[in-house]
Amino acid sequence: MKTSAKPQQQELAIFGNAPAFAEKMHVGRPNTGNRERLLARINVMLDRSWFTNNGPYVQEFEAKLAEFTGVRQCVAMCNATVALEIAIRALGLTGEVIVPSFTFVATAHALQWQEITPVFCDIDPRTHTIDAAQLERLITERTTGIIGVHTWGRACDIGALEAIARRRNLRRLSEIKRRSRSRPRCTSASAARSAATAAASNRAAPSRGLRSATSFMGNR
Repeated sequence: MKTSAKPQQQELAIFGNAPAFAEKMHVGRPNTGNRERLLARINVMLDRSWFTNNGPYVQEFEAKLAEFTGVRQCVAMCNATVALEIAIRALGLTGEVIVPSFTFVATAHALQWQEITPVFCDIDPRTHTIDAAQLERLITERTTGIIGVHTWGRACDIGALEAIARRRNLRRLSEIKRRSRSRPRCTSASAARSAATAAASNRAAPSRGLRSATSFMGNR
């Protein structure tokens, strides 16, 4: 797909100029992969008459993802919002949690619904992910954690967030948002790096309990 550069904000299509893409790019468009293989697996599921409640495909998905990311356990949820809520509870977050200002609304909702105040940190304009350089000034006595969001297949600065979390005795949660199919670098590698970092963090500090967790949407 051919695109044209948009160096200036006023040149965006929303202001009446020519669009950068030849066709509309839907952020939530899923990647169906091999259609024949997908339909074959759906037919097996239909023949089995087992659609929910920890079926064989769910167990296979959890096992393969855990192996791929190098973690001991993986739990599939019905959606990423529920996954966030459960991860937030597992981490024992309370009070205030710092999140990026550019993210899907569920990142803040999952906190607010549990009476936790989301504190918005500005993003790095080059990566669209949370700016670790601006994060520390937002920490207060009520802060208990940091949620770093990986956007468009680009991982946020996990190392910087983890260093701040350890230094300030905070817990860290990673959320992986939609991945674009338009760039080669946008793969599941972000999920692997984030989950591996979480696993290493948890092994390094067993006495402090679960330090970090990862939530991501696997249908992109």
